[in-house]
Amino acid sequence: MLTRRHLLAGAAAGSAALLLPGTASAAQPDTTTEQGWLDWIAAHRQDVSVLIDDGDGRRAARNPDVRRVLASSIKVVHLSAYAESRLDPREQIRVGDWDAHHPFVADGRAHFQALNWLGVPCDDYGIAKDPEQRVPLARLAEAMILFSDNAATDYLRTRLGDPALQRAAARGGWFRPDTRSLGGEVLMLMMPEYAPPPGSPVAVRRAMGDAVARRFVRDPAFRAEAFKRWPDMPGTSDAQWPWIKGHGRGSASELFALHRSIAKGLYAPAREILAKPLSDRVPPGASEVLFKGGSLPRTLTIGLSVRWPGGRSGTAAVLLTGVSDQDMQNALPLIDLVLAALSDPARFTALERALR
Repeated sequence: MLTRRHLLAGAAAGSAALLLPGTASAAQPDTTTEQGWLDWIAAHRQDVSVLIDDGDGRRAARNPDVRRVLASSIKVVHLSAYAESRLDPREQIRVGDWDAHHPFVADGRAHFQALNWLGVPCDDYGIAKDPEQRVPLARLAEAMILFSDNAATDYLRTRLGDPALQRAAARGGWFRPDTRSLGGEVLMLMMPEYAPPPGSPVAVRRAMGDAVARRFVRDPAFRAEAFKRWPDMPGTSDAQWPWIKGHGRGSASELFALHRSIAKGLYAPAREILAKPLSDRVPPGASEVLFKGGSLPRTLTIGLSVRWPGGRSGTAAVLLTGVSDQDMQNALPLIDLVLAALSDPARFTALERALR
């Protein structure tokens, strides 16, 4: 379903036993384990795009330039532009202006959780009971990463503008990322009469999504109509996948480039925020893990770096397509696999073999 799986740390890192090289198996891989994800990768190589460099002389890749659905991994672009901007992190933002970018549902309750984190009373749909309440702008940037809040993402995009997003990404080695409205994508799924015909050019879909998102922000009557319509949204991964296929895409190479640049020192404020989600999963001897992942039906994505004292940093970008609903629930073992590959040469070799 069109929900946001946060991929945040909650348990201790997995077993330190060395992983076996991944091999395809007739049995369904057990993705509750790191070894199971190696088996999944080996069995689905056509659905995998990976670029990984451990910062210690090892690099591996599989389909790094194939463009796949990015889901919330794109938000590292918005974060970079925010970090580069002259916006005051202390600026007090009216919560109602933030809420105006939230089409009630289809975000895995990310916006609801962000408001609760900030102590903002809200209804069950994540709409603040007092729209005049204020929160610091910096908290929106953090909510975008910690909770994967789409409303914060679209709010920041509106404040910064697409040219600023494009410039910030380009400085990090990612040229022309697709920074369309995330709320617009939800609204077009909710209200298909505002969506382009199937097979329309990307620019047309992006423009129509931006237009419907702007109307949602500005028109209370349209928001009321959207609220009536959300129960009719397609409710399963299979039903949503034809629409999801047209979401914003990018390559593992592009995602890798920006994460690598941030790990090397570009956009220090962005690095500080990216270090928060997996602060309890830092490998032994490392100083921090920088992370932003994402998910949509059949799609799981990871952008991740590990930094060590002395200047070493390893980075990985992982884009998976064709992931089952059951396997989507097992994102943490996949994250642990990537962390292990960046930290341990034997585990790097295991992943490299799975990718071949």
